Amino acid sequence: MKPFIHPIKKENPIIWVKFLLILLVIFYAWSIASTLNIVVDYLQCKSCHFGLYLFLKFFSLFYIPCAFYKLSKPKKLWGWIYIYAEQLFSLVIHLGMAYSYFTGNGSISGFLIPVMIRGFFVYCLCIDPLAEYFGAYVGYRQIARTIIIPFAVIYILIMYLF
Repeated sequence: MKPFIHPIKKENPIIWVKFLLILLVIFYAWSIASTLNIVVDYLQCKSCHFGLYLFLKFFSLFYIPCAFYKLSKPKKLWGWIYIYAEQLFSLVIHLGMAYSYFTGNGSISGFLIPVMIRGFFVYCLCIDPLAEYFGAYVGYRQIARTIIIPFAVIYILIMYLF
């Protein structure tokens, strides 16, 4: 009996890369659509103030296309770093906001689904054959983790202090 899902090998990472990129495109298309909805609401609101949350949402309208542009280049490393940084940053932010989410009577599924999706993407981007396809070797991944996690912690502290 043949297995339904073949493990990721160094010989066939392109199939898994295409699958992951399709999932990322769907995820980011949904994200951009919700961000555009927030932009429209902000532009129609007279008494809204421009905070850090809105800045990050607006910044994602430029950041996401830039990341996919870098992935389309022959040297895909910077595209991988942009997407990995965004996914890891968002995962840490979601986990850091757990207390405030549940004090507002949020549902467990509304909290866990984004965390699981982001966690899945972070995990998949670090699997050796997929990361090597993008040109991210162990040294680059370690640098990305070393830089991203402190920035995420600083961001969480800023969100709670201000």
